[in-house]
Amino acid sequence: MPYVRDGEALDQPFTTFAAIAETKSAGSWRIPLVGTEGLRVVLLQWPAGFATIPHLHPAAEEIFIVIRGQASFTIGDLPERDVGPGELVLARRGVRHAIRVSGGEPLLLCAAVAPNEDRPDEVVEFVSGGET
Repeated sequence: MPYVRDGEALDQPFTTFAAIAETKSAGSWRIPLVGTEGLRVVLLQWPAGFATIPHLHPAAEEIFIVIRGQASFTIGDLPERDVGPGELVLARRGVRHAIRVSGGEPLLLCAAVAPNEDRPDEVVEFVSGGET
């Protein structure tokens, strides 16, 4: 998940995911919510079938909270697990992880990475289109 530059995020003390999602299209999108030196938080929507390739962040922790839809997460050597609304997933520093939208509807997901930094060894590519 790319670095959130200073001034790019909403950086508001209160944020409502549903209100943001209502203003966006049905396709893939990414809204930076928080962009500080120590933390980046983004709200993501990906369509059914969207998938990331397995990747890791050697210097950062990442959490995901599913808000709407279904996703299959692979974390490290654990078997793939289906995750739905209200569930939190943790990818520890240096642990390979991947996400696949497994339901028939778009996935609305909040992702947070700490610290908020770009590193040459943290490049993330995607299997199927859409914004990162």
